[in-house]
Amino acid sequence: LAHPDARVFPNAIPLVDMPRVPESSTIVFSGNLEYHPNIEAVRWIARELQPALTTQIPELHWHLVGRNPHAVEPLLHGRTNMHLTGPVDDAIAAIAAARICVVPLLSGSGTRFKILEAWAAGRAVISTTIGAEGLGAVSGQHLLIADTTSDFVAAIARLWKDQDLRRRLGAAGREYYERNFTWDAVWRQFDNSGGL
Repeated sequence: LAHPDARVFPNAIPLVDMPRVPESSTIVFSGNLEYHPNIEAVRWIARELQPALTTQIPELHWHLVGRNPHAVEPLLHGRTNMHLTGPVDDAIAAIAAARICVVPLLSGSGTRFKILEAWAAGRAVISTTIGAEGLGAVSGQHLLIADTTSDFVAAIARLWKDQDLRRRLGAAGREYYERNFTWDAVWRQFDNSGGL
């Protein structure tokens, strides 16, 4: 922007206590399932990621959480290990019940709330570059970045088996959320920038 006093503040969510629930044998993807980039992501999961992982991790189940599940239901035909949860009262609690949160977005832009919610839940995240755009997150520190089918499958398989890495990424993501993406954190940034 050409304005001499332009300041940018991140999207944020309220600070919430981290849910204390055990991991299940699930991977979660969340969002408005009628939004075209989310439909595209579900198509990639169903056609590429899930088939490639079935033999490697036969116990794996996918939970697709969010409004408008009818929009992606045809993509899941015949896939018994993919479940449409639909809308939930508490997305963070739903995400916390999973072992891994994925953000396989191939297009679009937006709020990145699905990653903030996963970090708030203390869960490890695997995202494409575009899925994590604008958050300043570092791959291997706050999450894992994978942009191809083979890389995404490898990242899931690695995280699935490595509990220490899941815990480390989950804890780092939680700390990054608390420091940068809560309402209080954004208000502090606003105050430190000189306010209005």
